[in-house]
Amino acid sequence: MAEKIEIYGSTITLPEKPKDEDALYYNFPRNQQKWRRQPLPNYFDKVEYDKQGNLILTPQQEAYASEEVKRCKQGVWAWIGEKLRYIPKRYYFYLQYYTLEDGTAPDFREADRLYYLFFEYWFLILWTLGIIRIKKRRQGASSQSCSNILYEAIFFKNSNCGLLSKTKDDSKATFTEMVTAAYRLLPVFLKPKQVNKEDSVTELVFAHKSQTVKAGTAAGAKEEEGHNSKINYKAPVLNAYDRGRMSYVLVDEGGKYPLDVPVSRLLSIIAKTLVKGVKRVGWVDLPSTVNEMTAGGGAEYKKIWDNANQFKRSQTLNRVVRFFQPAYEAYEGFIDEFGDSVIGEPTLEQYNYLVEKWVQYNDDGILISELSEEDIKLGAKHYVEIRRREGLEGVDLEEEIRMNPCTEEEAFMYAGIGCEFNAANIQRQIKELEENPPYIRKMRLVPEKEIIKSVVIGKKDKERIIAKPMDDEKGEWLIYEFPEIQNNFKDRCGYLEPMNTQRYGAGADTTKENPTPTKNGSKPVIVIMDKIKMYPVAMYVGNPRIPVHMDEQALLGCKLYGCKINYEIDARTDYYRFFVKNNAQDFLVWTPRIMLNPVKRNGKIEPGVRSGDPFQFAAQTTIIKSYIDGTDKDVYNGYVHKIVFISLLKQLLKFNVNDRTEFDEVIALIMALTEIFSDLETAKISTLPNHVKILPQYKIKMVN
Repeated sequence: MAEKIEIYGSTITLPEKPKDEDALYYNFPRNQQKWRRQPLPNYFDKVEYDKQGNLILTPQQEAYASEEVKRCKQGVWAWIGEKLRYIPKRYYFYLQYYTLEDGTAPDFREADRLYYLFFEYWFLILWTLGIIRIKKRRQGASSQSCSNILYEAIFFKNSNCGLLSKTKDDSKATFTEMVTAAYRLLPVFLKPKQVNKEDSVTELVFAHKSQTVKAGTAAGAKEEEGHNSKINYKAPVLNAYDRGRMSYVLVDEGGKYPLDVPVSRLLSIIAKTLVKGVKRVGWVDLPSTVNEMTAGGGAEYKKIWDNANQFKRSQTLNRVVRFFQPAYEAYEGFIDEFGDSVIGEPTLEQYNYLVEKWVQYNDDGILISELSEEDIKLGAKHYVEIRRREGLEGVDLEEEIRMNPCTEEEAFMYAGIGCEFNAANIQRQIKELEENPPYIRKMRLVPEKEIIKSVVIGKKDKERIIAKPMDDEKGEWLIYEFPEIQNNFKDRCGYLEPMNTQRYGAGADTTKENPTPTKNGSKPVIVIMDKIKMYPVAMYVGNPRIPVHMDEQALLGCKLYGCKINYEIDARTDYYRFFVKNNAQDFLVWTPRIMLNPVKRNGKIEPGVRSGDPFQFAAQTTIIKSYIDGTDKDVYNGYVHKIVFISLLKQLLKFNVNDRTEFDEVIALIMALTEIFSDLETAKISTLPNHVKILPQYKIKMVN
């Protein structure tokens, strides 16, 4: 019965095992059961070509070539470290025939073998267009993808292959140093004839089969294979591969693309070249380490990753599947002589091998190698997670973790260089919400007339307009918690007054009256905060036709929660007229105390806060930083772990304090927080000891 193994959540059935003696390295001593690249036999030192330049093989050469082609098409079984292991076809080609950019052959790694098994499994699932693969530094994933491109061009007819990297120079280097160089070192029977210039640095074009044979012997490659194929590279632009049919595309280092080439959009364009109707005709590889989320392409790469979750959907949103291996898998320095990863405590045999290979002392007995016996004794996991990160802080720590992530979350969690806040805390909260989503209702608030019965006989009943929440999948309000008493406001002689201002407060980021369309324009947002629990309980993200419609929602939200609202006043001031017209001016927050510059006498009080004022801008920055990250350097005392709106958290992750246009949800949160922090500062003053006198006091003698 065929063996089944589990690789990154996929159950993979291996081919039937051969007889023990039919596998490579059978009857070899244990210490010799290691993968080794076999050199070409001496009888390939001299080969013949016909007048057209086609290769002609002798029967002896043909027999060898046929067997090797068969292995490249079917894979092989091999005894490695007394374990019978199946080496998939593309991995066999990579190990036996691909040459790395430094001129050496790849080493066998059990972790790489598992990846290739995973690759072959998903390659046969026809809705799948490719694999997105987070890698660690110097893992060899790009080399493996380049090997796969060569494999495609050699063994499949009419292959059209291409590659992109994060810059034009990187694309060229990958093509010339990894694809072209490896092609030129292929054995003659696998090397398609190149019909364009041999020294071309932009494209390889193959138009003939790999070989011709004498006397009707079986060909090592079928007549139709290896024909009309080409491989090229392009600069990283959105329209690099946007037409025709692509057979294999390598989007290398997609987590580091420039911001003007959003890699998630690039993938959607390339994907159109990989299908013909409902039929898949091509494949895309997306291996990458992850760049910072703000200054680089990390956020775009994460979009692809999030939509390539085969664990959530039987067919992913972008038809790509994800793959991840922890950095301590196949970590250099912790790989035994058979290619197995030494993750935890090594066996005595592994320990002795690794110490002999990696630990070095000088003549004075001083350790001069990076690894010590103690490092090896603890294993790769401890070394990567603890040892390499010891003493690192800030950007250095983030860089180390992103380059050697041990979990999927780490690959993105620390992709926050340039983030105004602690990116790790924000990502941790996002992950928590994704795994345990809170119950948030999508609603709309509508005005409703409420009749208040008069308690005095003969006096007319009163009526008022209240806010009524209604569930609506298209609603623009996201409500996490309702107030204990809804519509807690009073009508005092025709003027409305909120009655729950000690518990709730709101902030609004509005838009200009006649906004100029921009690529990443702002949307009107309202955030309502619970002042006691210190987290947002409701949020409005709308797209009103005119600004006054947003003001209507702001007033309804304030009525529902019985609170005041603080507007950012820079964009427009006409909201004040709306609130006055509705006798609701008491629902507006006037410039909070914390926003007033103490060195300016007679500071102007306005219905809202000005971000254009340097003092108020600095105060707002301090407030949001204190709220998100806390004020204690040693013990976290911030509140980001209480935010339940993922869209708000994602804006915080990318927030740019010097260009706040597209971060409307963050601005609305800041507006809500300014009143709360102002109240806190006022509370500090009001609780000073009695003997501390803020203002001079005088006794006044009253005249009788």
